[in-house]
Amino acid sequence: MRSPIDIEFVFKGVVGTASPVLGVITSFQEQIEWHLRIASLVVGLAVGLLSLVSLWKKLRKRY
Repeated sequence: MRSPIDIEFVFKGVVGTASPVLGVITSFQEQIEWHLRIASLVVGLAVGLLSLVSLWKKLRKRY
């Protein structure tokens, strides 16, 4: 009779599920890196644009 939680059984399940996922991530690593770089560039541009708009509004209120 098995105990309610069999650690070895859970470990095998996690390893069996994680192995193919890691294989897919490894094979798509270059594409994932490219998308992350583009996303960070877009976020940086958005932050810069919002900062510029905020600065412009402050300067307009001043004069």
